[in-house]
Amino acid sequence: MLFKLKSGEPFVFAGLWDSWKKPDGQTLRSYAIVTTEPNELLSPVHNRMPVMLNDRNALDWLNGDEIEHAVSLLKPFPAD
Repeated sequence: MLFKLKSGEPFVFAGLWDSWKKPDGQTLRSYAIVTTEPNELLSPVHNRMPVMLNDRNALDWLNGDEIEHAVSLLKPFPAD
C-alpha cells in the first residue's frame, strides 16, 4: 500500500538508531521506525502506524534537547 499526504509534501518518520559492537568485534548498525496508535484513516488497515513528523517537528525530534518534548511528538498524524 502507498500512503502519502494529500498535499504531496514529504514527511519524516520518527526513528531511533544505534551502533554497537557485536561479540565478534563487528559493528552492527540498527534502526527502528517508532510507531503509535493509528489515526482513523489507517485503523482499518493496521493497528499501528509510523509516527509521522512535519518539517518543524522533524527538526525538534532530531535536536532531541528535551525528552518530554520528543515524547509529545509520538502521536497519530492528523487524518485530514
